[in-house]
Amino acid sequence: MKTGLFYVNECHDGNYERAYGEMLEQIQYGEELGFESVWLAEHHFSSYGSLASPQVAAAAISQITKKMDIGIGVSILNFDNPVRIAEDYAMVDILSEGRLKFGAGRGYQPLEAKGLGVPMEKTRERFWEYVEIIQGLWNNETFSYDGEFYQLDNVSLVPKPVQERIPFYYAAISPASFDLMVEKEAREFMVTPTLMVLDDVLEYTKRTRDRLMLKGITPDIHMNLQMHIADDTDQAVRNVEENMKVYFNRVLDLIPGAKGMQAPKTYERFAEVAKEFDGPLDVRGLNDSGVALLTDAQDAIERLEGVEQAGINSLSCWFRMGGMEHRKVMKAMKRYADEVLPYFKAINTKLNNQ
Repeated sequence: MKTGLFYVNECHDGNYERAYGEMLEQIQYGEELGFESVWLAEHHFSSYGSLASPQVAAAAISQITKKMDIGIGVSILNFDNPVRIAEDYAMVDILSEGRLKFGAGRGYQPLEAKGLGVPMEKTRERFWEYVEIIQGLWNNETFSYDGEFYQLDNVSLVPKPVQERIPFYYAAISPASFDLMVEKEAREFMVTPTLMVLDDVLEYTKRTRDRLMLKGITPDIHMNLQMHIADDTDQAVRNVEENMKVYFNRVLDLIPGAKGMQAPKTYERFAEVAKEFDGPLDVRGLNDSGVALLTDAQDAIERLEGVEQAGINSLSCWFRMGGMEHRKVMKAMKRYADEVLPYFKAINTKLNNQ
């Protein structure tokens, strides 16, 4: 299982110059430590995430790293023009010399959709049109499309990506979205224990992988996971408890169904989660359910072995959560790199030599 970093890059004090600078320093340090990728999430209009244009951040990262894959987890397709998305990320692929891994989602925060003037109805239908257009532009010399939302007539993308085929990850976070992975014959998809506990995510992931393999597809599956390694679980929880409370209290104000509001159609699961988290946040309970990994190194290895056994072959570690201080993030990265990462590096080396 390959291992990387993950950023929404929360910025609660409004000092974006500091937040961006620290993120870039952490990513450079991560490459030195042996992390193999970095994944960026698009968000708008709140301190929850400061990466309104992950393609801009990805272009900057391409110039300060040499080997790390640059993953997008995810680009919210419905918030932009699909042709512009295809153009921007083709440039990122060129600037990174073919290190782009593209992840796509349809968005879930009503504040973002309202601010960008995008209705939350028919986001699923719009999303799949965007997918077809982006892939069509990347993979064909010229491309035409006649859809409900977009029409193209012999458009030729300039420039074209370096990679013959850019890996294209879909976000699968609910039971219905896992079924879509099979229906769409996904070659890549990404998961996270957000709307389901970890055991359920792993069960759906394994089942989905098995169904795809029956179709002759062995998918690349990526997982994103909040984590912190310490001497034991008690210390790990103490180290991040305040940061995780900041993070979850913020995101629970932003999801569909927050504060008793009506969730749009196809977003009902978010409203259910909002109700489940009603009350004081139990950080230890998040660890027990696998929503976060807060433990010692040996237990982390054992738990991540279970993740790998479900067919997940790529992991991004979410160390910087809730506005955690820069020095604490760097320290957390170093401890993981020293105590957990070597185990999976050794397995990867062994498999590659077989």
